Amino acid sequence: MMKSFVRFCALLLTGGLAACVQSQENLSEFYPVSYQKLSGWNQENYSQLLTLFRQNCQYLEKLPPKKHLGGVSGLYGGQAQDWSAACNAANTVNIADSSQAKQFFETWLQPYQYTADGQDGKVTGYYEPEIEGSTVRSDEFQVPVYGKPADLIARKGTDGQIEYGFMQGGLFIPYYTRQQIDQGALSGKGLEIAWVKDPVDLFFMQVQGAGRIILPDGQVLRLGYAGKNGQPYTALGRLLIDQGAMDSQAVNMYSVRAWLHSHPEQATALMEQNRNYVFFRRLPDQNGNSGAIGALGSPLTAGRSVAVDRKWIPLGVPLWLETTMPAASNNQVRQPWKHMVFAQDIGGGITGMNRLDLFTGWGSQAAWYAGFMNEQGKVYLLLPRRVEQASSSVATTEPPAVQ
Repeated sequence: MMKSFVRFCALLLTGGLAACVQSQENLSEFYPVSYQKLSGWNQENYSQLLTLFRQNCQYLEKLPPKKHLGGVSGLYGGQAQDWSAACNAANTVNIADSSQAKQFFETWLQPYQYTADGQDGKVTGYYEPEIEGSTVRSDEFQVPVYGKPADLIARKGTDGQIEYGFMQGGLFIPYYTRQQIDQGALSGKGLEIAWVKDPVDLFFMQVQGAGRIILPDGQVLRLGYAGKNGQPYTALGRLLIDQGAMDSQAVNMYSVRAWLHSHPEQATALMEQNRNYVFFRRLPDQNGNSGAIGALGSPLTAGRSVAVDRKWIPLGVPLWLETTMPAASNNQVRQPWKHMVFAQDIGGGITGMNRLDLFTGWGSQAAWYAGFMNEQGKVYLLLPRRVEQASSSVATTEPPAVQ
């Protein structure tokens, strides 16, 4: 719900907001909370977190100091330079000393919750699919995997939003839909970077935004996100529910895939109702033991990287996530899952402050978790303190009462 004003100038004292500013995009309320508010914080692996934080800093430090990372207007931590002091301090900590690592976070990062009482959000999972394919077309591999077209233009529209299209006769035309591309709109342009067996495999690789193509000789071709056509994203599960083809409680990645394979005469038409189309690029030098490259430019880490909505959460920001996870062998059982994660990616279907997509890795076990994750969860931002605030330590600040 849109708020009337960004309240509590007292947040200035804890480094949360650079000013009491009314954002034209999102009018929001962020409240500082203590680390005691973060359930499970005292059980974290702080040395591992510090290692990941330092790696995150390496990518933030490559950016121009005033580079806007995203987030609600006025949020301190929304520019690359906001992280310099915390990143420099992280490099002075003995990473093998868990207590020092814990103290670093509590000294340099301030947790915030959105709204006075916090809000439950939605947490899903995504992964890198592994599918059979080839770099040459054959009778077995007929479905093209396209690279980003040269004529695809992304520009800011009159409403300030990014729009995608191409120029035709001096006019800017919305880019081809999934149906148009399926019907050959990009054929003959030399954009094919691989071929796969199953259009359903390609569809789900596009939903995930990256993938691993297992070639006939056993080698692996890594593919990363290169762009999209900018057409609206529509979830197939929602379509199947609306059509009465599937119960809402039964919808997950596996059930949707099964429906598509068991209804081949309807599958293409259903997939084409999602007009959104993702293009890929080769990742020739990508380490096979690390995840795909996220929007921040860093490799994703299973169980520690999340996709966020950049309108609300800046890229690179650590988050505290409290949710549940499907059990390893029984998707009917849920187990508590409370950990620090890093905002290193974005996703077309990820919208809102409390909406996260957790990267679960690659392979069958990662697919299992991602396929069945549809959880409630709480999200806390951990934003950098300014140098003078870190030295005076305000880690026990509690949120002010709602006015």
